[in-house]
Amino acid sequence: MKLHFSGTLQRFVEFDRVLTLPAGTLGETLRRAEERYPQLREVLRDNGGRLRRTHRVVLNGELLPAPDEELVLRDRDTVEILTAIAGG
Repeated sequence: MKLHFSGTLQRFVEFDRVLTLPAGTLGETLRRAEERYPQLREVLRDNGGRLRRTHRVVLNGELLPAPDEELVLRDRDTVEILTAIAGG
């Protein structure tokens, strides 16, 4: 499966915009990315280990309003992690 990063998240994955990882659950996929790029964990997760609310997860082009880390992914799936940007 493919895991895409955009915007400011790219600097935490050494500008490796797309990671190809084995399919599993969403949580396993994120942990594999964090193992490869340890600095990513601080940005993706809060102190409780949950995905920060500032990030959006898109699965095959569909926004997941409440991403479940137990969600099973398939080899052909594409997950995008987007960071919400606020301004004023």
